[in-house]
Amino acid sequence: MDEGPSEGPGGSFIEGEHPSDPTMVYAILMAWLVGAREQITENQAQDAVQWVSDSLGIEHDDLLQAAGFIGYPDAPNLPLNEAVEHYGDRVAFTLNMVLLFGGMVGDAEPNWLKQFDPAS
Repeated sequence: MDEGPSEGPGGSFIEGEHPSDPTMVYAILMAWLVGAREQITENQAQDAVQWVSDSLGIEHDDLLQAAGFIGYPDAPNLPLNEAVEHYGDRVAFTLNMVLLFGGMVGDAEPNWLKQFDPAS
């Protein structure tokens, strides 16, 4: 009998018989952020934050720590460890990064982020 999905967001990532390697997931997410920051404008970063805030009901201020990594002009310029500490843990920080990726992709082809994958 099918037991259904793991409980909570990212349950299969964190738990299960074959959990994902958190270091690799983090490396890919950070490569996406750094690569995207090189290609998007401050206006596009602002649009991404605004879209996430408006569409998903996430408080604008809650996104700012992660938004600094995509070049959002009003975000603090913090090192990764301080941004993670602000959110309380890596999972919460990762969730905010993923939401911002959704805002950056917008009307673009979802494979747009793949161009920033680290070389294997």
